[in-house]
Amino acid sequence: MNKLALLAAAAFAVSGLTTTAQEQPRRGNFNPEEMRARMNERVRELLEVKNEDEWKLIFARIEKTQEAQREVRGLSGDFRMLFSRSGEQPGGAAPTGGDTAGRTRGGFGGTPNPDSEALSKAVTTKAPTDDLKLRLAKVREARKAAEAKYEKAAEDLRQVLTVRQEAALVAVGLLK
Repeated sequence: MNKLALLAAAAFAVSGLTTTAQEQPRRGNFNPEEMRARMNERVRELLEVKNEDEWKLIFARIEKTQEAQREVRGLSGDFRMLFSRSGEQPGGAAPTGGDTAGRTRGGFGGTPNPDSEALSKAVTTKAPTDDLKLRLAKVREARKAAEAKYEKAAEDLRQVLTVRQEAALVAVGLLK
């Protein structure tokens, strides 16, 4: 696998760790904070940023862009539904109407959005059509807002990048 593809995969994985690293328990020798620091340093090397002030400016905008990406991913769907049986909640539990604490979506980021979670629950519990329409509208509105937030953050980031730096961030998936 070439270095750019490996960096892209790692950058995508790390973007989901940025806000949840402190909340997750350590598993074995894996330390999310150390991994995030290594990936951030690798992104800095990829962008060839030597000046500390320039890096602070760029990195702050990278973080905002990553946060917006996670928000969009949190609204991108609940693929667990594809692996559950009819009438079960994602994860195999029977529908209880209770909360889904302990279960997360998105693997590498994407904090579950309450509207998206409510839509998933409405689908699995076979809610009435009017309820589904209402929940669909809320998810679509939230998705549109999240995508606009991402586009704004991405444009702000592009303003401080060279063409080569922008190309590198597109190549690793931090920008579209």
